[in-house]
Amino acid sequence: KVLVNELRMTGVKKSKEESYSIGGSINFADLMTISGDYNHKESGFHKLQQRLGTGNSDDTYNTKIKLHPNIILPVRWGIKTPVTLKYTNSIQTPKYYPGSDILTKNQSNIEDIQRRNEKISLSTSFSKSVRSPNWLMKRTIDNISLSYSAIMNNSSDSQIQEKTIEDYQISGSYTYNWGKENYFNPFKFTKDWLILGNILSQSRYYYTPDKFSSRIQFSESDKRTIQRASDAVTKTYNFNMLREFKLNHKFTKTLSSNYTWQSNSNLDLDRFKDDKWKIIKDMDPGREESMTQKFTNTYKPDFLKWLNPNITFNPTYNWKLNIIDEIQTADVESKAIFKTQLGLSIQDFIELIYTPENKGKSSRGRGRSRSSSSSNKNDKKINIQNPLARFILGKIHSLSSKIRKISPKYTYEIFHAYDNIRADLSPSYLYRLGLQKSPLAGPGELNAPSLINSSIVPSEEHKYKTDISTETTVNIIQSVSTSLKFKYANSLSKSSIASTTEHTSFSYYPLGNRGDEGFPIANWSINWSKIEKWWILDKLFKSVSLSHGFNGEQSMSYNNSILQNEDYSTSYSPIIGINSITKGRTPITLT
Repeated sequence: KVLVNELRMTGVKKSKEESYSIGGSINFADLMTISGDYNHKESGFHKLQQRLGTGNSDDTYNTKIKLHPNIILPVRWGIKTPVTLKYTNSIQTPKYYPGSDILTKNQSNIEDIQRRNEKISLSTSFSKSVRSPNWLMKRTIDNISLSYSAIMNNSSDSQIQEKTIEDYQISGSYTYNWGKENYFNPFKFTKDWLILGNILSQSRYYYTPDKFSSRIQFSESDKRTIQRASDAVTKTYNFNMLREFKLNHKFTKTLSSNYTWQSNSNLDLDRFKDDKWKIIKDMDPGREESMTQKFTNTYKPDFLKWLNPNITFNPTYNWKLNIIDEIQTADVESKAIFKTQLGLSIQDFIELIYTPENKGKSSRGRGRSRSSSSSNKNDKKINIQNPLARFILGKIHSLSSKIRKISPKYTYEIFHAYDNIRADLSPSYLYRLGLQKSPLAGPGELNAPSLINSSIVPSEEHKYKTDISTETTVNIIQSVSTSLKFKYANSLSKSSIASTTEHTSFSYYPLGNRGDEGFPIANWSINWSKIEKWWILDKLFKSVSLSHGFNGEQSMSYNNSILQNEDYSTSYSPIIGINSITKGRTPITLT
């Protein structure tokens, strides 16, 4: 076979344009690496899939030096102190003078129309990868990490004569992990008690946190811009500090809580700009402009395995400072999410008092070890011996095997926000935890008196959201599986500057012309597999299955308690679906 591909082009502009690059690197063992490259591209050069070039020639220089001075230190210390220095210089030159057809090539004094960018950066850090044998070093230096970076950028173009940016950032962090053996077991003596003895004897109460971490970061930026036409100078200076604190505590094996606190402060003040050591000497955090507090609480008891509960409560509090016309106000918001999820297993519940005759029996292999350990665990369980009771419980136990776990879920979310309140107000802890609507701990004023004659308008907003759902899977026979899910959702929003809105929706089967003659029912999906075993289908197909699904919903929207909209939706996805795979060397999937 011979393939000929011919490409003919007419009216081609014949101009020679070049693009090339060169680079290299030198390694001095593990101590230092020096690398660099140069890239050149002329204004008319472009790829074949591009029609035109950029119209600018580009020359770029890059140099990078990476130094590892920690190589001179003993390896057993595990200290890492990499130092990286980068230099980049880029020059873009237009092919023609702006607004004319005069070529800039071989012309002098063209800096005014070039786009130049020169950047120098330096970064270094300190960390340890090996733990020290010394008790004090293990709890101090080993857990500290430091980093520093400095960036200087000079640029110019046809509009800006000079733009200078200097960015500096320094940060430090400390992390400490407590041991997992810091607990006491006060109920160990109940090991041989009936029912609750095994649960109480294994309970652990941790008297130290699991993990503590803190971080502080200083960021300074100084920007200076000179316009080419007017020689106007614009200066921008920012000096900020970020503080972060995290504490993870595991009270028991089933109850844990994580706390996070984060604060952003503005240090762009006259007393810090020229004397930065004053921040440390006076322990002055500057002007705090935002703050966030967050809790994550989880309770998952392991002694109710037949119910498998999982309870979480996650409140979040945010505070933000506003400065409008030299008037300071604050925005606060509190959000809390309470979620409960269960996984009810009817079989596991019955096995609390009833053990089937064939439970734990195995003839060989790994099943023997599993059944042995399982039987050991069940020695302390109640096992009813009454023949009539065992017969009834046995039938219920066998029937419940067709029902997988029933999984109900309940979620309740609340949100309270207040804008432009007093900046010096410290909201109550109940408000921060989402347990109180107002941020006031007692009698007092939310709004500052200075707002009376100003254009600043205080406002508040409250949101409530509830989601309830339950789902399960029923195996009518071994090859037919039915999944059921019922869901309900309600959201309510109240605002001092807007109307009250509410939205409700739940699973529903619409009937009638409008759909309002139907009834609430769970959505379902049915899957029927192993149909290929019927008739002569097993000679043609490797697998055949049928599927059917239904989703229906009723939703209602209210505005100031007045019904605004009522919708009904129905979808069968699919009404009947057939999935099959044929036999043979090249099987075909039919859907």
